[in-house]
Amino acid sequence: MTSHDTQQRLISALDVGSSKVCAIIAQVDENSKLHLLGVGNAPSTGIRKGMVVNVKETIASIEAAVNEAETQADMKMDSIYVAISGEQVRSINNTGVITVSRGESLMTDIQEISEDDVERVLEQAKAITLPDDREILHALPQEFKVDHLGGIKTPLGHIGHRLEARVHLVTIDSSAAQNILRCVDAAGLYVEALVLAPLASSAAVLEQTEKEQGVVLIDIGADTTKIIVFYDDGVRHTAVIPFGGNRITNDIAQILHTTFEKAEELKKEYGYAKFPATVEDNDITIDGIAGRQPQNTTRRGLSAIIEPRLEEILQLCRNQIRKSEVGDKLTFGVVLSGGGVLLKEMEEKAGEVFNADIKIGYPLHVAGLEDMVSSPEYATAIGLLLYGLGHEETYGISKRSGGVAMFLRNLVSQVKDFFKELF
Repeated sequence: MTSHDTQQRLISALDVGSSKVCAIIAQVDENSKLHLLGVGNAPSTGIRKGMVVNVKETIASIEAAVNEAETQADMKMDSIYVAISGEQVRSINNTGVITVSRGESLMTDIQEISEDDVERVLEQAKAITLPDDREILHALPQEFKVDHLGGIKTPLGHIGHRLEARVHLVTIDSSAAQNILRCVDAAGLYVEALVLAPLASSAAVLEQTEKEQGVVLIDIGADTTKIIVFYDDGVRHTAVIPFGGNRITNDIAQILHTTFEKAEELKKEYGYAKFPATVEDNDITIDGIAGRQPQNTTRRGLSAIIEPRLEEILQLCRNQIRKSEVGDKLTFGVVLSGGGVLLKEMEEKAGEVFNADIKIGYPLHVAGLEDMVSSPEYATAIGLLLYGLGHEETYGISKRSGGVAMFLRNLVSQVKDFFKELF
């Protein structure tokens, strides 16, 4: 949490995507509600599929977005929650089991589960063999079991001899994480925590009831599509598909012989996820490139390019949902977020593919600057703020050690050496 004024609690977020970098500063009021103070956006040219491919360009994009947010808020941010995603993310469900410690009850058979027991069983669940280049990002509890009683969400205070925890483990590539951390550090910011992008998005667009009764959130970004499945208030499955909205734009550019930038304009202005019978099929003229003749198409023709690729992406998402083992229990169907869901008739097309209830996810639970961030493309950035707000005790200044923070050990000297080589 950023704080330069004892009367103010500030919290900041950074969503480093493949098409844009978004930085947000918010104030936390006395009722722990967020009020946005500043929003900054900058084109992202150094990130591909969630990975840093150009360090200098990534740093410049981060600095530009942060400067815009700080100028608007008239505040400085120094620590920040950062989203991470990309093909490098892997996840697995695992179980840990321990014998409950006797504590002070050495003379009786009563064994009450303590915080220490919960920590031990979660550590046991995290005890999986990982390659040297991978790190656990999140250990997300699904449920606990005390002796023969399952389905427990909070085991503290229960009486029992055996405690079991089922968790969803999210792992990341250490080098990919370090590259993002170094870029943020070079921009003069401290990373409070790295957060899985769809987990952050879920904090912004999903209600508690949806997470309890079953829902899948699909966040379609520029280069990747992120999936997170909730059931019984636990994360059951996460996945990243290496295709996003840019794949559709590339198809348009290639088929209509135009630039990527022009193809993106056409997609946003005229594109349909599914062309409706009620819409007039107008002609579209596309300026020729490098002295070539203008190209002509129609709205229906443009949609004929968009729809197959979009359907492919959604079908891949459907396959991932089936892997979750709770695909038939998702009462609230599918929620769509991210910039890639802004195509017209998106809900209709997704409904065809998933045969489920479909909703576009707009950021919730924030006030101030709503006109700037009331779009699905801001779900991750707003969600980072909400995630940070809910985990202040975990990631407070006194907690800056262990877990992902291990990446930051000796970071200052590493960064100095790193940038001597670069410049």
